[in-house]
Amino acid sequence: MSRLSVEAQLVELGRILVAARVERGLTQGELGDVLGYTQPNISKMERGKTRIHPHLLDKWIDVLAIESAAAETLRHYNQASRADRVWNARRLAASPAWFHPVFEAEQEAAIILKWTGERISGILQTEDYMMEQFQAYGRTDVTNAVHERKLRAKLLEDFPDRTYKFILSESAVCRLTKARTDNPYVALGQVRHLLDLARNHPGATIRFVPFEKGPLHVGPDFTILQFANNALDRSFAETSNGVQVFKADTETYETDLQSWESLSSVALSAEESAILLEEAEADLISIAASAAGRTGEPLR
Repeated sequence: MSRLSVEAQLVELGRILVAARVERGLTQGELGDVLGYTQPNISKMERGKTRIHPHLLDKWIDVLAIESAAAETLRHYNQASRADRVWNARRLAASPAWFHPVFEAEQEAAIILKWTGERISGILQTEDYMMEQFQAYGRTDVTNAVHERKLRAKLLEDFPDRTYKFILSESAVCRLTKARTDNPYVALGQVRHLLDLARNHPGATIRFVPFEKGPLHVGPDFTILQFANNALDRSFAETSNGVQVFKADTETYETDLQSWESLSSVALSAEESAILLEEAEADLISIAASAAGRTGEPLR
């Protein structure tokens, strides 16, 4: 249909969408209100800076009453961008089966609420931390595994104005500062990454449940996804056997919501949590300095 490069197709996709929006007399903000997206996200999609989910594009086409021939062109351009930028066949063939629907849902959610106990969740992980985790679990396809994890972590970059709320146990910080590791810089880099997100990311809130306030036992990790269309809300839990998804009308979803509220009520404030990370950073700098002294390497 077209011999344009993927980049050129993305530009043309955006040009057609902009022209149709202007013809209907809508601003980016007004269109975003109808589609359930903020103006900055609409702007990024119109400029080809981030992909458009096929369902969203179909709704976009309906809202702007784009005629059928142009609509098919838009779908063709969008499909090309998805194939080139996201659905790399070789890498996704190596991905676990549960990854695809979870990744799709995370891309579309307006609000992400995430609880994790002793680990740093995938969306919050640095690349070095990802490598350590996959190697520790004996993954042989580390490159592919890191690629898929980085796609999830890129959410925070691609959609900075969405709402991301993370609650972690203090155990997650203790494991970073106290667990045996051959390379203390991995843990230090991870703590600094969390601290940077906590201090500077406009849409992300990171809070910790401290030992002295937290319950004696907490349940498994879970994620709650909330959408512009609340009927699509769901929660999911990643397990060694895959992922379990619970829709908004299920008892488990309501239980996860209640658990979230309970954990949130005893979690440190965002500022207190940032201070906890600063203390962890200082501890790890001390550990790294000791390691550098033993090896003669300069402190990073």
